[in-house]
Formats: sequence, C-alpha cells, structure tokens
Amino acid sequence: MSHTTATDQANSPRLAAVPRYLSALISQGLVSGFHFVLNLVLVTLLASHDFGLFALVFVLAYTATSVTNALFATPLQVYAPSANSESERIHIQNMLTTLMCLLMGACTVLGFISVFGLSKNGWDTHTLITAVGFVLAYVTRQYSRAYGYARFDVIAVLIGDMTYVLIGGVILLSLFFTGAPINASDVFIALTAANAIAVLVEITRLPTENLTFSRPIKAFLDYAPIWTQARWALVGAITTIAVQQAHTAVVVALKDPTSYAPLAAGYILYGPVRVLFQTIQNVVKPEMALAIAEKRTADAKRQMFTVSALSVGGVLMVVLAMQLAWPWLDQWLYQQEYKDEPMRLIVTLWAAITIIGAVQNGPYTALQSLKLFQPLAIVTVYGALLGLILVTLCVFWFDISWSLAGVLAAETFVAIWVVRLVLSRFKAITSDTK
Repeated sequence: MSHTTATDQANSPRLAAVPRYLSALISQGLVSGFHFVLNLVLVTLLASHDFGLFALVFVLAYTATSVTNALFATPLQVYAPSANSESERIHIQNMLTTLMCLLMGACTVLGFISVFGLSKNGWDTHTLITAVGFVLAYVTRQYSRAYGYARFDVIAVLIGDMTYVLIGGVILLSLFFTGAPINASDVFIALTAANAIAVLVEITRLPTENLTFSRPIKAFLDYAPIWTQARWALVGAITTIAVQQAHTAVVVALKDPTSYAPLAAGYILYGPVRVLFQTIQNVVKPEMALAIAEKRTADAKRQMFTVSALSVGGVLMVVLAMQLAWPWLDQWLYQQEYKDEPMRLIVTLWAAITIIGAVQNGPYTALQSLKLFQPLAIVTVYGALLGLILVTLCVFWFDISWSLAGVLAAETFVAIWVVRLVLSRFKAITSDTK
C-alpha cells in the first residue's frame, strides 16, 4: 500500500495552479460583484435605519465567520494539505467538519433563545429570526468554500458561487419587480435561501466515501493538539475584527445604528475588495503550507509578496475607478439619505484603510501558514486596543466620520508590525536551513 506524502499531494495542485487562481478570482468576483450591486441598490432603497441594521448584521456574519475560520477553516487549510498521508488528511477534514457542525447546532439554539429575549424588549421578531437565519447560512457557506479550497477543488466553489449569485439574484429581482416596499428582513430571507442552496450544491461534489462524521468526544480529543494553535488564531480573529470594525462598536454603543449608517454607506464601495482578500488567502494558504512543509521557503516568501502585490494593485484600480466616477456615485448613492454627511471624506478614508489592508494580506497569509498564530494574535491585540482608544477619542472630539481615522491608524500600526515580524521569521528559517 503506497504512502502519500505532502510532496505527492502537492504535485497535482501545482500543475493546475494558474487555472485554480483564475477560477478563484472569477468565483469571488461574481460574489463580490453581486454584493457590490446589491449594496448600491439597497443604499438607495432602504431607509438609513434599515440600511444601518442590514450593515450591522453583515458585520455580525463576518465576525462569526472569522471565529469559525480561526477554529476550523484555517486549521483545515493549513493542516490537511500538509498531512503526511491521505488517511491523515481525511481524518483532519472529518474531525474539523464534525466540530463545525456541532458549533453551528449550538449557535442555532442560542440564536433563537436570543431572538426570544430581544423580542420581549421590543425588537421585531420577524426581522430577528431572518437575521439569525442569514448569519447561520452565511457562516456555513463560508466554511463549505474553505473546505473546497482546502481540497484544491476550486470548481466546486465556483459552481457554489454561481448558484448563490443566481438564486439570490432571482429572488431579489422578483421582490424588486413586485413594486412592494422592501425591508432588511426580505433581503435576509433571499440571501439565506441562496447560501443554503449553494452549500447543498457544493456537497454533491464531495467524495461521500471520504466525508463521515466523527464521534463528538473523539473529535474533541483529536482536536486538542490543534486547539493549542487555534486558540491563538481565535484571539487573533476577534482582535482583527476589533481593529477593522472598531468604529462599528464605538459608534453603535455611543450613538445608534442611524449614526453608523453613513460609515456603512461609504464602506460598500470597498467592502467587496476586503472580501476578496480572504478569498486570495483561502486559495494561497494551502499552497503556502505545502511549500513550508517541504522546506521551500523561497517559494512561500514569493507567494506572500504576490498576494500583497495583487491585493494592493486591485485596490488601487478600484480607488481610481471610484475617483473617476465620484460625481455620478455621489449623485446616485448619497444625495438622498446622506446629502448632509461628508461622504467624500468617508469614502476617501475607506480607500486608505483598504490599501493598508491589502498590504497586510500577504504577511497574514504567511504567518498563518507558518502556524505562528500566537505572535499574530499579540499584534492584533495591541492594534485592537489602539483602534478602540483612537476611535473613541475621535467620536468624542470630532465628527463621527473621523472615527475612521482611528481605524486607519490602527490598521497601519498592525501592517508595519506584521511585515517586520514575517520578514524576520523567514530570515530565521532561511538561516536554519543553510
């Protein structure tokens, strides 16, 4: 019986590297384009309070995804591709998928308990239920995408993304053409259905003989060695969100969702680009983990620079397009609900924040592939504290739009630290291998 090594597993992925990257970019381009158009439409259709609520739920879904990525998706993408044998790889996939399903079951119960409690305090029950459903479906869908990338099956992800865009687009267009008023809960229902169907489509492509659920207790025991790293990834995920979304927490806590709405309205122009960063990481991370496992440090370092270069280049193209189209965008998007807000300043600050995020993308991918979750977590803890302090001061001293300056400062601090950290680690590894 042959023994498959990490090197053997790498041969097929490397042969199809360019098609895989192109497929992943097309795949995420479809999703990001869909979300971009959806947000452009919603910012003009929804009242500022409703749009603020919609944006907040999306932030919650993104935050929950960051948690599950840290606990399960990132270990899946780092440990499974570099496993020493096919049986070990399958075991890791099954164990992490079992724990992911258990977590989603627990979150479903907690979500509906929370709905019951909030509805007693005057919140609309229907909106809360649809929001919970959307968050759960979104998180599950992101894990299924990560599973596909970890298996180097970008076609499964592409088909799932095409299904998501098609189903979501059809449902939402049907709602628009009815002429009836649309609220946030209608959008949540449409996106929940689209995500759920896309997951089912992706599952049909999986080799069912290799996908089995582990016994819960055994899964927890087998997860223990990974948890020593994943716990730091979890800390890093939460604090990274705190760095990126410090303005959300502070503005909503000190003001209200309506005050947050202009910041969210400015973010929609760059939100899809930030999602693209995560997709690039999902595609490159398994490749980089393989390169590091095989002592191909130069390849891993080159991949890191490529990730940041592609990310920065993509952002600069978007920034240029937004600058050229600004008079039209401003008139169409912001001259009704947000005509009294400094939207040009808000959009400019988001552009700067997104550029800094693009610089971070390569080092983040490399540090996770190196399994340096603790140092990365420490960086983001300091960044989160700095961001929360600066954003709070900006909200108290200046207009709310300047709270984004605090986010920019925190993101820049993190970017400088992670670049220095990853370069020093690569240097140390290169010295050790000589």
